[in-house]
Amino acid sequence: MGWLGFFCLFLSGCSYEVLHYSAKNNRTYASNNASVSSIPSSGIHRVQSGETLFSIAFRYGLDYRDLAKANRIDAPYTIYPKQKIRLVNSGGSVASVSPKSSSSSTPLIVQSAKSTPVKTVTPTTTKTAVTSPKSDTKDSKITSDWFWPVDGQVTRGFSNSGVSSKGIDIKAAEGALITAAADGTVVYAGSGLIGYGNLVIVKHNDVYLSAYAYNERILVKEKQNVRAGDSLAVIGGKGEDRPLLHFEVRRDGQPIDPLDVLPK
Repeated sequence: MGWLGFFCLFLSGCSYEVLHYSAKNNRTYASNNASVSSIPSSGIHRVQSGETLFSIAFRYGLDYRDLAKANRIDAPYTIYPKQKIRLVNSGGSVASVSPKSSSSSTPLIVQSAKSTPVKTVTPTTTKTAVTSPKSDTKDSKITSDWFWPVDGQVTRGFSNSGVSSKGIDIKAAEGALITAAADGTVVYAGSGLIGYGNLVIVKHNDVYLSAYAYNERILVKEKQNVRAGDSLAVIGGKGEDRPLLHFEVRRDGQPIDPLDVLPK
C-alpha cells in the first residue's frame, strides 16, 4: 500500500517490517469506542485509500464473502479508492446487522501464545470462490489451536447490549508484543477504522477473523502469513488507558465472544 511507510526494526533478535504511526495518531483514532458501524441508508460504501474488502466487511459486521459475491470481486479481492461497494447481509440484501446479544465482564488473568493451547477451531487450506456457499460453522470440521494474544488481565468483556463491546480489552505490560492468536494471513494493517486506532486483522480461514486494536506500532504488512505466536504489533492503548489491547474475533463476519475460542 503506497501511502504507508515501512522501516525495519531489530527486536528480540528478529527483524520486523514496521508500519509507522505516531502515538498521537493512534490516540486520536482510538478515541471512540470500537464497534460495528451502521450500514448507510444508501447501502453503499465508497472505498477510501488504505481500505481492503476485509476491513470494510469488518467495519460493518459483514462476511467478506457476501461482499465479494454481491460486488463480483474475485480473489484476491482487490479494490480501489472511490470504488462503490454494495453492503449486504448473509441473505444478500442490504440490511443492518443484528447480532445475538450476550455479555461477559468477569476479570480474568490470561497468558499468551507461549502457554498451552486449547483445541477449538482449526484452519484447513482451501481456495475461496465467490460462487461457493458459505460454510456451516456448526457442521464445519475447521479446527485450530488458539492462543491469548498477550499476557495480561481482561478488564472489559464482550457485550452486544447497551454500550456494546464487540471484543475484550486486555491490560498488559508497557511495550508488550501483541501476537497472532492462531495461524493466518494479515488482511488489514492500518488506522483507517475510526475507534480502532492502529489495527491488524488476521484471516484464519474462510470462517474466522481476529482483530488487534489500539497498537502503538504495527510490525506486519498486509498479505503476510503468520503463525500462532508471531508478533503482530507493540501494545498501545485507547486515549490515556494504556497499555491496552482491544481484541475481537469474527465468525462469518459476526462478532463473537473471544473467550469462546481462547484457552480457559
